[in-house]
Amino acid sequence: MNAQQVMGWNTFFEQHYQNYKEKGLLPARVVTKHGHSYQLYFEGQFLTAKVAGRFRYHAYLKKHFPVVGDWVVFRHIENSNEAIIHAVMPRKNCFVRKLPISGGRRMSNGIIEGGTTEEQVIAANIDTSFIVSGLDQDFDLRRIERFITLVYNSGSQPVVILNKTDLCDNVSDFVNHVRDIAINIPILAISVEKNINMDALCPYLQPGKTVVFLGSSGVGKSTITNALLGEAKQKKQTISTATGKGRHTTTSAELMIHPTGYTIIDTPGLREVQLWGEEKVLEQSFNDIREIANGCRYQDCRHDKEPGCAVKQAFQNEWISGERLESYKKQIAELQRLDEKKKQFERYISRKMKHKRHK
Repeated sequence: MNAQQVMGWNTFFEQHYQNYKEKGLLPARVVTKHGHSYQLYFEGQFLTAKVAGRFRYHAYLKKHFPVVGDWVVFRHIENSNEAIIHAVMPRKNCFVRKLPISGGRRMSNGIIEGGTTEEQVIAANIDTSFIVSGLDQDFDLRRIERFITLVYNSGSQPVVILNKTDLCDNVSDFVNHVRDIAINIPILAISVEKNINMDALCPYLQPGKTVVFLGSSGVGKSTITNALLGEAKQKKQTISTATGKGRHTTTSAELMIHPTGYTIIDTPGLREVQLWGEEKVLEQSFNDIREIANGCRYQDCRHDKEPGCAVKQAFQNEWISGERLESYKKQIAELQRLDEKKKQFERYISRKMKHKRHK
């Protein structure tokens, strides 16, 4: 396996590279991003890069810019370790969320309102997404549900990791709770600090594959990364004794190469897990409820007061919990609102680009 294949290069990228190859551009993978500066990995060396002026002029959305895990094409600046990025190659997939709100945020029916209706790409070209939750004060079943929806939307394989089993007396209970919402998704209960069941990750850590660790701060993402790499690569901090929540350690995503030939993307703790995607993604993350909903009398049933509602009947029969049903309704409402906001944003961008062309 050559250096490119170790980094995840395959026939998908080879096919899309041909047009760039004819122009004399070289492919590299984005390792880190800090502001407008990127670190690339190319044939065993790291290069510092910035995007070309023409690239910046035409990239009018944040998602158009390179992110960690992207394959980009570049020109080497002679006699230096610097490069100029000319394009982002098509992504096999990517993990995205709604762009976080910087100000003016408010809650409406349990949904965060406000902010820019634009997607934020966290990482790209992923094979397995590990959703990490700690079996301590951080555990939040509804948060795991939201991560599952986002991972399914990304197109990668979700796996739930329940870390810190050494701090929990009833691990099996937590596993069963997660199994109720993570339909057909592997659930791995581990303790990275005590090296308990770490071998359960091995089937996903294969040469040429890329894994990403997702979750809030303090769940152990960086600690797991350190353990896999065998070194203190990522900084880690203790849990705040005042709040019981993890302090931010990883401040930006980073791609790291394991000696055996797979790559790891560690990500910052995500405070806001705002959904991005189409409503149909819930057919995977809420497969249990969506299947029941097929039996509703009305196709557009809101599962509230409509007669002949199979979902409401399933709740009354205790086949699904009230918390699960409420979470499902909230995610539907959030995605429906998002769809309307995206249409508004698209109209705004269309007017903006039209004005730009006329200038």
